[in-house]
Amino acid sequence: MSVPFKKILCPIDFDQSAPAVLTMAGKLATANDATIYVLHVVPMIFAPAGIPSYVDIFKDQEESARTRLRELAHQHLSGIKYELLIHLGIPIGTILNAEKRIGADVVLMATHGRRGFAHVFLGSVAEAVVRESTCPVLTVHSGSTDKHRVGHWMTLNPTITHRSEKLAVLQKRMKEGKFRSIPVLDDGRIVGIITDRDIREKAGSLDNLQAEAIMTREVLTVTPRTSAWDAARLLAERKIGGMPVVDERGALVGIVTTTDLLRAFTELQGE
Repeated sequence: MSVPFKKILCPIDFDQSAPAVLTMAGKLATANDATIYVLHVVPMIFAPAGIPSYVDIFKDQEESARTRLRELAHQHLSGIKYELLIHLGIPIGTILNAEKRIGADVVLMATHGRRGFAHVFLGSVAEAVVRESTCPVLTVHSGSTDKHRVGHWMTLNPTITHRSEKLAVLQKRMKEGKFRSIPVLDDGRIVGIITDRDIREKAGSLDNLQAEAIMTREVLTVTPRTSAWDAARLLAERKIGGMPVVDERGALVGIVTTTDLLRAFTELQGE
């Protein structure tokens, strides 16, 4: 006798894997008259203590993520019971905590199938959840991420800032997170980008200036479908260390850096 899955936890990222995962979750929910809990984790990679603008930054990310979750759910879960969950934290621990909190009967999530250097450096959230989950975990292989495309190598859910953040606070965040550039968002849209070089040039005025004062407003972006070679060429031509990655609506989905692309070429040459 099969055990019904009444509560399906479905963690997703905003990449090419999301539609396949939600479609599979929808089929499982329909067969079991279940509720899907669609979870997106906004990664917390720096300590919020002592950062006054932290709440404002998270609110921007949370609202942008909620809008995208609504759109995806509307497209792929029509007629199915679901709830949208957005949490801040470390992805693995946040997923496992959500599983316990809602009493999930099954977790359904994507595995991106990274290998070689990418697997060593990035690890696998799905693998960790499989190891530590107290309920069954079903994984959907994301075959849509071509290793020759930016989407396979980009950093998902990059940390962002907003126009009014003080440069002294931004410098601290960038040092803690080891970022060399950070996108500036307004109402979910990229309005600028700031690099560590920009901040160094204003070293004597960090307590007085806000991000808006030094950000570059004409931001070069690529999409997940851009080839890794084209992205590398753009970085070299513009002499920059990274570019935001946007989807077809212009929403931020990741960031790709020279380090990411060097890792890509190292692995691709070994095939």
